[in-house]
Amino acid sequence: MTAALGNRFKSRRWLYTGIAFAVVAVLIVIIVPAAVVTTRKKQHSSSSSNNYSPPPYAKAESKYSNLTRVQNLDHLSSKERIFVVGDVHGCANELAQIVDKVQYNQDTDAMILAGDLISKGYDNPGVLRLAKAQGMYCVRGNHDDYVIRFKTFENEYGASRMAPDKAYLPEGDVVDPMKFKDEHADIAKNLTREDYDYLVQCPMVIDLPFLNARVVHGGLDPNISDFAQNDPHTVFNIRDIDQGIPTRDNEDGTHWTDIYTNVQFNKTDEPVKIYYGHDASRSLDLENITFGLDSRCVYGGSLTAMDIKTHNYTQVKCEKYAS
Repeated sequence: MTAALGNRFKSRRWLYTGIAFAVVAVLIVIIVPAAVVTTRKKQHSSSSSNNYSPPPYAKAESKYSNLTRVQNLDHLSSKERIFVVGDVHGCANELAQIVDKVQYNQDTDAMILAGDLISKGYDNPGVLRLAKAQGMYCVRGNHDDYVIRFKTFENEYGASRMAPDKAYLPEGDVVDPMKFKDEHADIAKNLTREDYDYLVQCPMVIDLPFLNARVVHGGLDPNISDFAQNDPHTVFNIRDIDQGIPTRDNEDGTHWTDIYTNVQFNKTDEPVKIYYGHDASRSLDLENITFGLDSRCVYGGSLTAMDIKTHNYTQVKCEKYAS
């Protein structure tokens, strides 16, 4: 009787022990993954936090802009040649001609498009697909930004929601609101998701620390010491500065490059060179530390590619596709 009772206690003890182990195992399965997910969320939140402090003249950034502010390309230091190409504006054949003329080799060279890859020309998808196939880098231009905002909206809500024509893209208090009848909406609808994925990854600024240089589309506000704090609309559109306010106009005010050069040469550090496009009215504009490379290809001018290690440049003649 006593032996039987002892065996019964032993059986219960093993049963309780088994239950305890099972409970611990369940807790591990539930709690550990949850902790990992929470940690990952915290890391993602930290890495994507926005420390941008807009200048006083800035308006809201579109909630559809999906913008990367800065891309550091220090890994290009091993490349033999690094080309920056002015505004392509949908001129796919001319971009292909530049690739051939400079004998570009993506294994040994790099090529950076200075914004406005699309719009106004004849083959927007062709430019994006050639650029992607050739491993080209890019910065975002004002026309690229317009198309991206429409395409982001379309990707979220569908093309049927891009109506009526007179309605505005609902993107907040932006400085440049657009209606659905805008030509950039039509360009957006004709891009594939792959086209969009290439275009949207073009950042506001490409930083090349090993060359003490940066690539942008329009320019930078010379009075903002941290270049990453520039207002995106300014970077995409600036031509002049009038009474301290950047403007896309080039008649009232001072060319931003003149002010930028003065600011840079008054610093103790080595001046940072800027390569940019956008300003077709001034065409090729090569100064001491600023290099304007929009040579009016889409208007019947030339497409320019500059090797920024040597400052030698190559051009191809373009047909007139826009006026």
